[in-house]
Amino acid sequence: MLENSFRIIRGIGEKTEKSLWDLGIRSWDDIEMKNCPNGISNNLWRIIRENIYEYKKLLRRNDYRTLNETIPKDLTWRAIPNYQGRIAYLDIETTGLSYNNSQITTIAVFDGKTVNTFVDGINLRKFRRFIGQFPTIATFYGKCFDIPFIRNYLGIEMPQIHFDVCFLLKKIGFSGGLKAIEKQFRFSRGILSKLDGYHAVLLWNQYRKTRDERYLETLLAYNAEDVLNLEYLLNFAYNEISMKENLPFNPLPTSERTVNNPFKAHKNIVREILSMNKAYGCYY
Repeated sequence: MLENSFRIIRGIGEKTEKSLWDLGIRSWDDIEMKNCPNGISNNLWRIIRENIYEYKKLLRRNDYRTLNETIPKDLTWRAIPNYQGRIAYLDIETTGLSYNNSQITTIAVFDGKTVNTFVDGINLRKFRRFIGQFPTIATFYGKCFDIPFIRNYLGIEMPQIHFDVCFLLKKIGFSGGLKAIEKQFRFSRGILSKLDGYHAVLLWNQYRKTRDERYLETLLAYNAEDVLNLEYLLNFAYNEISMKENLPFNPLPTSERTVNNPFKAHKNIVREILSMNKAYGCYY
């Protein structure tokens, strides 16, 4: 966690951080409580103490914006334990991949206890205020898609600390999309397992055309599945990266998810959408 990290200080590299740990300086409190050890210059010790003091102030004030701007991007993941219970696991569905020619249809946000959904034409405008209460967000490939799309379509800046599960899992050898990775963990989406982003577009189009709520509920169920496993995967990635890099960090819990999908995927609607995809010969 951040309080065990020294590389976040400019000028402190991996070798110096490891030297501090080997000397028994394992946390920010050790810096404040102990004298400068042999092997560390007084000037470097002073710089570390001054920076640690500032970082502690930022954490106390929950100034996540400044932390986000200050912490090196490749080390942001070390802050995951500091924000347990305050992470918004987020995913969007859209009518296409183009920021300029497509729209956001639904947004799912899992706060660790509840799945909150925002639907275009119903309550999408409430998303700005809702997401603003979270200091951190977690997505799967959201740095490249979800967040730029939100910024372009809704005009919302996202200054939160961002944990992208996709890139964290790549650090430990996992590749592919979220559904492919979930299969490696034996996570099941049930009847939604055959649906993909293209089917989500079809569900939205059918809902808009017929106003049949079953299409919307099935779409929301699909969207919810994209966030419900992110907490487990984020914590798993944190633990594995810590072990891989031999860091003195305590592991995070990785229990199976305890929150069920609050939306119903209607079997007949899923079958219909899959048959439409087959008839059109289109694959997303």
